[in-house]
Amino acid sequence: MTWRALATLAAYVLLFPPMFVLGPLAGLLVASRPATLREWAWIGAAGLWLAVSLGQPGGLAPQMLPAWALFVTGAFVVLMLPGRRSVVSVALLATVFGLGAATAWAWLLGSRWQDIQLAAAHAGWEFCRQLLQQSSLGPDRFEELRSYVDTLGAAVGIGARLLPGLLVLTALPGLALAWSWYHRLSAHPTGVPAGRFADFRFNDHLVWLVVVCSAGFVLPIPPEIRGVMGNLAFVSSALYAARGAAVLWGNIESFHLGLLFGILVGVLFILPVALGGCFALGLADTWVDFRRRFPSPDSPSQRGRSAA
Repeated sequence: MTWRALATLAAYVLLFPPMFVLGPLAGLLVASRPATLREWAWIGAAGLWLAVSLGQPGGLAPQMLPAWALFVTGAFVVLMLPGRRSVVSVALLATVFGLGAATAWAWLLGSRWQDIQLAAAHAGWEFCRQLLQQSSLGPDRFEELRSYVDTLGAAVGIGARLLPGLLVLTALPGLALAWSWYHRLSAHPTGVPAGRFADFRFNDHLVWLVVVCSAGFVLPIPPEIRGVMGNLAFVSSALYAARGAAVLWGNIESFHLGLLFGILVGVLFILPVALGGCFALGLADTWVDFRRRFPSPDSPSQRGRSAA
């Protein structure tokens, strides 16, 4: 158990809904027949946190999160425990299943994704309104706050339209973290442990999804289908950006902690450019395979050649 693993788990729990990592972790530990106090302690802590999180009141959009997490957790545990698939492929399959099951659940309750997205947008705009109403700043600072809230309000509208994609992208790293911590905590884990982020990749045929989504933005298609294509494009672009970031991380992960922190801070100032560069690098990795052609000095294959 390293400080990086603890920091990554803490950052995810603080920044994203904890149910996406604690739920799958508890499910995996329970399904593996826990036999140690450490396993039961983590199951109890995860169950308590989830109970507190699920007990919070909310509208239609917050109610979707527990249902989504439940469907994704069940699919991930069932598909992952046999140990015959990679964590990346199972996480993608689980989120797709969760999306379909959550859509069917909402339909049975008489709601559609448009209603959920509208509820999410309303909650975001209400937060912006309260932020302005509760402000006690002077006129100059209040204008700065208003400008910030206007930008935040525009982002809320975009986020509501991309809500299904955001849920998928929030769940994927949570599932990977849950599998990683399951192998750290379980006395008798099944399957293969999660690999390093520097080795992150997925099926190269996903590039056709990028092609189809790109064509959808220039062809005359109905608005409903355009919304679906927008979410697919958002998810696939984020996956390729993560793949490009993995290529870069494989070459800098051995740097000193202070230097890594400086690089992270610098990236935050040019985040849109950095994300675009990572997307281009990840897309190019489909054909070039940088990690096989130009392995980093600390990669296992390179270390093996050096030892030989």
